Amino acid sequence: MIVITDSNIFYSALISPKGKVARILKEQKNIQFIAPSYLIEGIKEHALDIADYLKISKKKVLINFQNLLNNIQIIDAGNILKKEVEQAIIIAKDIDIDDTFFIALHLHTHHKIWTSDLKLIKGLKAKGYYLYHN
Repeated sequence: MIVITDSNIFYSALISPKGKVARILKEQKNIQFIAPSYLIEGIKEHALDIADYLKISKKKVLINFQNLLNNIQIIDAGNILKKEVEQAIIIAKDIDIDDTFFIALHLHTHHKIWTSDLKLIKGLKAKGYYLYHN
């Protein structure tokens, strides 16, 4: 099984490195996790906030993030068709535009998105999309 992993999953894993989500990302061998390259930018953008919350250095957050990426296949956003990105923008505009590339990757691969973002879950379900969520 292949699953698109969104930013909120990584935030959860970084905030609770011994928690369920982190263990799944690190140890699950029956699931292939993929994410758009946009994920890296998003996590780096919020690394200081995570560091402040955890009272650790930004460098430590980025090291922990890099360790989580060991089992993740990053898909370059440039490999997603323009029409898929455009469709994702239309879908995401009234949910959360920051989720555009996760939705575009879903349209490109047809794999489900794993998220804990309630707004995204409700918005996509209302539009007929199904996700994995925790």
